[in-house]
Amino acid sequence: QSDLADFKKLWDDPALQPDEIKIYPCSLLANADLYAYWQRGEYHPYSDATLVELVAACKQLVPRYCRINRVYRDIPAPNIVAGSTCSNLREVVQRQMRADGQRCMCLRCREVRGNGAAAGELTLDNLVYPTAQSTEHFLSFNTSDDKLAGYLRLSLPAAAAELGLDELEGAAIVREVHVYGAALPLGAGSTNNTAQHSGLGKRLLAEAERIASTHGYTRLAVIAAIGTREYYRRAGFELCGSYMLRTLPAAAG
Repeated sequence: QSDLADFKKLWDDPALQPDEIKIYPCSLLANADLYAYWQRGEYHPYSDATLVELVAACKQLVPRYCRINRVYRDIPAPNIVAGSTCSNLREVVQRQMRADGQRCMCLRCREVRGNGAAAGELTLDNLVYPTAQSTEHFLSFNTSDDKLAGYLRLSLPAAAAELGLDELEGAAIVREVHVYGAALPLGAGSTNNTAQHSGLGKRLLAEAERIASTHGYTRLAVIAAIGTREYYRRAGFELCGSYMLRTLPAAAG
């Protein structure tokens, strides 16, 4: 119960709320300080059944904006003195959750697979949540069965937030854009219906610009790797320091 309560703090504390996490249950090794506690009977690792139940409970707490990248750390089973050696723990937990009528809402469990989704069957959602320094907008395109085709993380910094960079003065920040589906070279066209080929990134950016402008921000900033800068240049962004920036039109009305 204490581990579950600690996990819940990740989402209740506005100073935390991570975008991505890894769940690594404790695996006891002979060279760990914890080994002496185990030898004295002062540490008792979870049984597999208890661990599956706990991880399933944790997964149900994870909000729609977070991605669970991994469950269980790759440690050779012969090196584990005590604790679970179930290397496919995620699969076991997911199977148990399905049997219990439960579902994990994290990004990894909802992302579209294979050919993705046709743009016409997608709905744009905006999940808003406060943090200690900003208001976050998690924009996402979802299918009718709630599979995730693409998302954008938009951060609206609080007026008192200390960003530490002159180029971010008065700017809303696009922290991440991700569209699922088979990859194409940036800017390449396609005739198929996969999510990555249907302009979802541009539509997400347009919605981010609208939201930022509505809330009084004069510029939109995005962190862009060298290989993606040309994409953002074509969208009206210019390189300024470490960020690509675009001046926003004044909100109507």
